[in-house]
Amino acid sequence: MDVSVVIVDWHQPELTRRAIDSVLAQRVDAAVEVVLVVNEADEPTVTAYRADLPSVVVVPEPANTGFAGGVARGIAAAGAPVVVLLNNDAVADHGFLDRGLAALAAGGDRVAAVAATVVLEGGFVPVPVGGVPGPDDLVAGDGRRWRRDPDGRTLVNGTGVVLDRVGNGRDRDWLRPLQDAPEQAPLFGFSGGAVFLRRDALADVGGFDETLFMYYEDLDVSWRLRLAGYEVRHAPDAVATHRHAASSGSDSPLVRYQSMRNRLAVVLRNGSSGMVRRVVLRTLARAASDLLRPATAQLTRAQWVRLGREAPAVVGHARRARRGDRVGRAARRAVESLLDPVA
Repeated sequence: MDVSVVIVDWHQPELTRRAIDSVLAQRVDAAVEVVLVVNEADEPTVTAYRADLPSVVVVPEPANTGFAGGVARGIAAAGAPVVVLLNNDAVADHGFLDRGLAALAAGGDRVAAVAATVVLEGGFVPVPVGGVPGPDDLVAGDGRRWRRDPDGRTLVNGTGVVLDRVGNGRDRDWLRPLQDAPEQAPLFGFSGGAVFLRRDALADVGGFDETLFMYYEDLDVSWRLRLAGYEVRHAPDAVATHRHAASSGSDSPLVRYQSMRNRLAVVLRNGSSGMVRRVVLRTLARAASDLLRPATAQLTRAQWVRLGREAPAVVGHARRARRGDRVGRAARRAVESLLDPVA
C-alpha cells in the first residue's frame, strides 16, 4: 500500500460511512488502504461494516479509547508508509488524496506532516453587531459571530494549528471566509481531522500519546516532530469538508475539561521551562477565578477537583516522556520561535 487512511468511529455509523465513501471515491495514482477503528465496538456494528465494506480493514476496539487511542490502533494496523488521518465527520473533496500526497512528496523526508485545508459544511452568515447570540453560533477570534444559513458563505475550519505563548492551540484561519486572504500566523502543527503523515517520522517521535484521549493530541505530536527537527507544512488545495462538532459538542463540559487538562499535559512534556511556568501559573489563576466566580467559570468545582486528583499522574507521565524525548533546552526555545506572536 502507498497510503493508509485511518478513520475512527464512535457510534456514528452514518457519518463514518460517508467519510469512507469519500475516500473510496478518490481517483489517485496510488494504492489506497482504508483502516476503520471502531471504538466501543459491538459485534453487529463490526459485522455490518465488514459485510458492507469488504475492502476496508476494520479494527474493533472494545473500549472507547478516544481519538488518540483510536488513531494509535489504526496506525498499528495500517500497512503504508504514508498515513492520512480523516475525521469521521468529514468528507474528502475531489483530489484530496492526490494533492496532499503530492505536497508531502515535494517536501522531502524532513517534512513529516502536511495539514489539509478543512472547510465547514454548509453556509454561514455574520450575526449583526448587537444581535441576539444563538446557542449554535460559531465565534471567531475577533468576536464576530457566524450563524448557519443555506445561502451563506463557506467558512474555513482550519489550515493547520497555531500555538500561542500560554499553550493554547487553535485552528489557523478559523471562520475565515474561504475567498478572503489567509491568516499570516506561523503554522505550528496539524489538526488530526485531516492530515498527511510520514509513518517513519511519526514512529521516530513515539506516535500519539493515548493518555490524552482527545484534544491536543495532534498538537502534542506536532510539537514533538518540531523538536526532532521535522517540518509541518500546509497543502492549500487538499480540501476536506467538516461537519463541525458532529461527534462532540464544540463547547461541552468534556471539551472544556479535556482542553484544560491536555493543554497543561502537552506543555509540561514539550515546553521550555519559561513556557511551563507561564502555563502552570495561568492554570492556577484560572482555577482560582472559576472557584471564586462559578457563574462565569470555564470548569466546575467538581472538574477542578478531578483535575487536581489527576495532576500527579499527568505531571509524572510528562516528566517520564520528557526524559525519554531527550531534547535540549536550546531546541525547545528554538521551536517556540514559531509561536503565534499576536497572542
